[in-house]
Amino acid sequence: MSHEPAPATLAEQVDQLRAQHRLLLERIDSGEARFRSLARSVWRVQEEERRRIARELHDGIGQNLTALKHTLALIGSAAGDNPQLRGGVETALALCSRTLQETRELSRLLRPQILDDLGLAAALNWLARTLAADGGPQIDVEFDAREEIDGDLRTLVFRVVQEALTNVVRHAGAAHAIVRIIQRGDALDVLVWDDGAGCDSVDALGAASAGSSGGLSGMRERVELHGGQLQFESSPGGGCRVRCSLPLLDSRESQR
Repeated sequence: MSHEPAPATLAEQVDQLRAQHRLLLERIDSGEARFRSLARSVWRVQEEERRRIARELHDGIGQNLTALKHTLALIGSAAGDNPQLRGGVETALALCSRTLQETRELSRLLRPQILDDLGLAAALNWLARTLAADGGPQIDVEFDAREEIDGDLRTLVFRVVQEALTNVVRHAGAAHAIVRIIQRGDALDVLVWDDGAGCDSVDALGAASAGSSGGLSGMRERVELHGGQLQFESSPGGGCRVRCSLPLLDSRESQR
């Protein structure tokens, strides 16, 4: 005579469903953590490649252009009273100088050496001076962190501020902008504000969600990958605010 197992009671079925639900959530959390780790690794590789190319531009092409400029200057000095030769050398010198300047600028934009050598505060002040010198707004940098920001977090904050300020220079028509970095406990607060033309924040966030605004969506994705949150506030004629909060603890653990 066969003995079939007694059917599970309603309470037992509920417990089984709860156990399956917990297991599913654990798998989702594990998959999300693995995705974030992989995405961070990809971003880190991209930054390393930027650093390598920037170094090649500065130490390779930049030094070659400097040597070429020096050689052209010597040829110009030896040209004597030959106006055709002297004019050609002067034209070549001007082209070489302009190309050297553009190469150095591209190298700094790819990966400013000051970020690795002197840290985040120095790099942000350099960025503000550079953008202001190119006809941009006055940019004030306020930096108040009790510990040195390093690793991925340093790069992330610089890229967020760089993207936000680039948008200010290109589109806002602002006279003044502020970059404020403040450490609050185990979090780092980042604010970029400008007094420019502003925009409809709902439309801008919608475009970012649809993938039409690469700058804003890129900033938000990077911030979220590091466990932070990004807010964008703006209104027509009311300027813009890009604000994000980034956990320092999450960043330190990612470097282990």
